[in-house]
Amino acid sequence: MEVHHHPDLHHEKKNWKEYFLEFLMIFLAVTLGFFAESLREHMGDKTKEKEYLSNMFEELKYDTAQYHISLNKIYVLNPLLDSCYLNVKQADQFNYVLLAKWNTPVNEVGVIYKPALPTINQLKSSGNLRLIEERPIATKVMEYETFIDGTYQDHCVSVQAGSSKVFAIEDELCDYTDFNAKLGENMKHINGQLNPEGSELYDMKIVIKDPAKLNALANSFVNFKANNYSYATGLNNAMKIATELLKSINDKYHFDKPNNQ
Repeated sequence: MEVHHHPDLHHEKKNWKEYFLEFLMIFLAVTLGFFAESLREHMGDKTKEKEYLSNMFEELKYDTAQYHISLNKIYVLNPLLDSCYLNVKQADQFNYVLLAKWNTPVNEVGVIYKPALPTINQLKSSGNLRLIEERPIATKVMEYETFIDGTYQDHCVSVQAGSSKVFAIEDELCDYTDFNAKLGENMKHINGQLNPEGSELYDMKIVIKDPAKLNALANSFVNFKANNYSYATGLNNAMKIATELLKSINDKYHFDKPNNQ
C-alpha cells in the first residue's frame, strides 16, 4: 500500500528578518558587481584618454615645428618676391630676363604645411571625444580642429592660388629653354632635384614684352606676397592654439618629462 508523506506541519517558517537579510546580501552583491564593472570601465577609459592625448601631444609638437619652418620660408621669399617685382617692372634694364637668383626660389620653395590631425579625426570618428574628461582640453581640441579645417585651410588655398597665378603668367610670357635643360640634367639622376640655392638656378627669358602683360606678371608677385602674408597670420594663430593645447595636455599628464609613464 502506497504511503503518502504529508508535509511537516511543524516545519518552522522564515521570519521577515531572514528574508530581509537574503535580500540585502543579493542587493550588496549586485551593487558591488556594478561598481566593480564601472571602475573597470573608468580605468580603461582613463588609459585610452592618456593614449589619445599622448599621440596628440607628439602630433602638436610636430605641427608647431612645421609652422615655424613655413614662417621662415615666407621670410626668405618675401624679399625675393620684391626683387622679382622690380625685375619685371624694369624688364628692359634686365635685358628681359627673369633672373634665377630671385625667381627660382619663388618657383621651387613651397611654404604650405597642412596638418593631418590623425588623432583628432580618430577621436571624432570613433565617438571617443567623450573620453577627454577636462572640458578646457576638449574645447581647445575642437577649436584647433575647427581653425585648421576652416580659416587655416582657406589661407593655404589662397597661397596655392597665388603661386599658380605666377606660374600661369610665366608660362605665357617666358621661354623655358634653360629650365628645360635643368630638368633634363636632373632626369639623368634618380634622386636629382632642383636646388634653388645652388648651381641648379635657371633664368627665364621674357619673350612677350607687352607692357600690360608684364604688369600682370609683376602684380602676380605682389599678390603672391600678400597671400603669404595672410598665411603667416594663419600660421601664427595655429601655433598659438596648438601651443595652448600642448600646455593644457602637459599640465595634466606631464608628457615632456623624461621617462614619463
